[in-house]
Amino acid sequence: MYSRWLEALNEVTRWREARFMELLNELCRKSLVVVLFGSRARGDNTPLSDWDLMAIIPTGEYRIEVRDIGQVVWLPLSRLREVLESSMVILDAVTDGKVLCGDSRVFDDVKDRVRRYIEERGLVRTKSGWFPKGIIK
Repeated sequence: MYSRWLEALNEVTRWREARFMELLNELCRKSLVVVLFGSRARGDNTPLSDWDLMAIIPTGEYRIEVRDIGQVVWLPLSRLREVLESSMVILDAVTDGKVLCGDSRVFDDVKDRVRRYIEERGLVRTKSGWFPKGIIK
């Protein structure tokens, strides 16, 4: 019984990894840089963890797409400041992010801009999210 469960888990894992590679190839063609974030970037994932990806593009619409193996956060550079005002996901993505493809200098620039935003706002990361230092005990 256990061996059948393990075999099924391995099959699902292989399928998901193949889907991840397909999605990554697609995103690498469409983006300046693609970044992995979340549990897989931090190294605390399980075989069934999803993939959290951020695709940085020059312009366009900020959006989060749910895909069969996880989510894709589309971040237009031209709207970074605006997005930071409305989405804490970007703070996590940039803090945990690992470049998978594209120009790492673009991601370095985004990291610098996000770091300045965090400092300006006096934000602190907790297990529950990002909060101003003044309200954290």
